[in-house]
Amino acid sequence: MKKGCVWILAAVLLGAAPLRSGGVVAVLSADSGPYQEALEGLKGVLGTVPSAVLPQLPPLDGARVVVTFGSDAALKKYPDSAALVAALLPDPSLELTHAGSVTRVGLPPAPAVLVAKIKAMDPKLAALAVFNPSGGYTTYMAELKAAAAAAGVGLQVKNAASVSDLGKQLPGLKGAVQALWVPPDPLFMNRATFGVLTAFCQGGGIAFFAPVVGLAKAGAFAGVAPSFKQVGRAAGLAAAEYNAGSPPGDWFYSDKVETMANATVAAALGLATPKADSTTP
Repeated sequence: MKKGCVWILAAVLLGAAPLRSGGVVAVLSADSGPYQEALEGLKGVLGTVPSAVLPQLPPLDGARVVVTFGSDAALKKYPDSAALVAALLPDPSLELTHAGSVTRVGLPPAPAVLVAKIKAMDPKLAALAVFNPSGGYTTYMAELKAAAAAAGVGLQVKNAASVSDLGKQLPGLKGAVQALWVPPDPLFMNRATFGVLTAFCQGGGIAFFAPVVGLAKAGAFAGVAPSFKQVGRAAGLAAAEYNAGSPPGDWFYSDKVETMANATVAAALGLATPKADSTTP
C-alpha cells in the first residue's frame, strides 16, 4: 500500500466520516450479493456513490473515477478522461480496453498482509509453496516473494496451467515446504482439484491455506481472504487516491482479511488451532 493513502486509512480506522465521493461512480455486473457487498464497502470509504447495475449505467458526465465490480462491468466503454478501478475480476489477466488510467483491485489480500496472517497461524513456517495458474498472478507472486523474504519465509513459486501440472508438481513439495497457498483461480476452486490439494496436504503434513475463507470447512487448514466488502473498501481507497492526485498504480490490494481455521486439520498437523475470526470444528 502506498504511503499516499496513510491519511485515508487513518481516517477510516479512527472512525472519521466517510470521504466524499468526489466524482466517483460505480458499475456492477449484476445485482447479486457479492457485488452489493462490495458496493457497501466502497460507500464505507467514500460515502454516497452514484451506482448502477448492468445493463444500466450511472451518469458518466464529469465522472473522474469509474469503479467496476465484475468482468462485464470492467469491459464496458467509459470516458477516457476517467480513471478505471476494476475490482472482483476472476481472471487477473483479463485484457481491459479502457484508454485512460487503470487500476485493478486484486482478489487476494496485500502480499505482506497474507504472509503475516499465514505466519501468525503457523509461527514455525520456514518454507511456503504457491501455485501460479497459467502465469496470471506473476506480478502478485513477485511481491509475495519479497514479502515472504522480509518475514523470513522461503517461497517456492510453481507454475500450473492444468490439473496434470499439479499432479507433476505436488510430489516434489513433500518434505520441502511446510505450507501451501493458491490464489482464487477457477483451476483450484473446483471440487475435484480442491480435493486433490487437500488430500495431498493432509497426507504430506502440509498446512494448506485456501484463498476463500469458507474452504476451511472443506478440508483446508485455514482460509485467508478479504471479504467482498473489504475488496470494495480497497476499491474505495484506490479511487480516493486518484481523487487526491496520487494514482495508485496498476494493482491495489486489500489490507484487511478474514480468516477461518479448521481445528481438526490443525490437530492432525500438530499445530495449535490458530486464533482467527472464526473456527470450524
